[in-house]
Formats: sequence, structure tokens, C-alpha cells
Amino acid sequence: MPNGVKPVSGVFMKKIMSVLALLAMTSAPASADTYRFSYSKLFTQLKHNTEEGHPDIGVAYFMISADSGQVCPISRAWMRKKEHYEEFTIPASQALPLPLDNQLRQVNPDVFVETPSELNCDISFQVLVDKPVGNILTSQQVRDWLPQMDAMMENLGGMFASWFMPKTQGVVIHFAPSVAGKIINSAGQDYTIKNHQAIIDASVLGQGAKLSLPATPIKVSPWLPKNG
Repeated sequence: MPNGVKPVSGVFMKKIMSVLALLAMTSAPASADTYRFSYSKLFTQLKHNTEEGHPDIGVAYFMISADSGQVCPISRAWMRKKEHYEEFTIPASQALPLPLDNQLRQVNPDVFVETPSELNCDISFQVLVDKPVGNILTSQQVRDWLPQMDAMMENLGGMFASWFMPKTQGVVIHFAPSVAGKIINSAGQDYTIKNHQAIIDASVLGQGAKLSLPATPIKVSPWLPKNG
């Protein structure tokens, strides 16, 4: 060993390696922006998922582009509190898969989300179908979802939300970017997929109709009439 150079102790080396490991987990690449949120603030909307009146409907958080209104892809997301760290697996829908846990709310870890740097993103919650959806839908399924979506949105909006909020008239079916084509309606009216989504107006869907989707949707959200 060269003169004047002191050996590094095993304990000190372990500390260095722990710090380097933590930095590797939480450092964003140059092409990404990292956002930090408080779990307890996000819990405020997530807690509505445990309420009654909308068994098929939930609420989830997404990163949304302020410029286009489109969902920002999440490259990484994780939760950290001191030495505790947990990384999330991001689903195809790009929903932030936060656990719903009251004890976690009290601990209040930081939630970090990484998105492409060229997109100006912010977090937003969205009401959606919280059950697996296949590539066949019936008109009865769609109609059963509508009052549940209204109930969830009223819960989110507060006690007077029903006074000014339009009723859900249909659903928006969202697909992966690679999906194109049409949704085939057994009653004779097809729906073209545009910008990876299709709007289904329940008022003209027809009784007993079956919808054949070209692929399994990544999410189904409410459609509110613009003039409502």
C-alpha cells in the first residue's frame, strides 16, 4: 500500500456502498424529470376506493401533459421513507399503482415519479373501471357502470357535486398505442378507434348489444357530454 494512504475499514466501505446504491436507485437519467409527491396527499382521493356504491369503479392517479392533456408515460416510480424503499411496477394503463393503506398514510413516505423530460407533466386522478375488462362488452355492462361512475365523481366532488355535475352518458375505451381499427357493435353501429380510444354513447347503444373490441383495453373511463 502506498505511503500515507490509510486502509478503508469494512464498516466505512459498507456505508459508501449503501449510499451509492441509494443514489443509483433514485437518480433520474438526463432525459427524464422526477416529481415528488406526499403519499398522504395522494391518499385523499384514493380513500374513496373503499366506499360503497361503486363496486366496479375506482380512482387512480396518472401523470398528464399540461400541453396536450395526454397521459405521460412513467419510466419509473418509487416510494421512499428514510431507509425504506419500494419501486412500483407500472401497468400498461400508466396508472400509478399506489397501495391504499391507512398506516402508510400516517408514515407518509415520499412518492417519486419519473417521466420524459420533454413533456410538461403533472399528476391528476381519473375515475375508471376498476375490474378486469375483456375484449367483449355488453350494453348492460356499460349501463351498469354509469351510475357507479356518477356516485364516485359525486364522492370526489363533495356533497354539492350532484348539483352541477353532468351525468355520465357513456364510456371512453382506451387502448394501447399499437391498437387501431374499430369496435364492432352487434346492433350494427361500429366505433372507429381514434387517438387510441373510442367513445361509446350509452343512449344510442341499443338493448342487448355486444361490443367486440380488437384488443383488451388498458382502461375504461367516463364520458360526459360536452353540453351537459
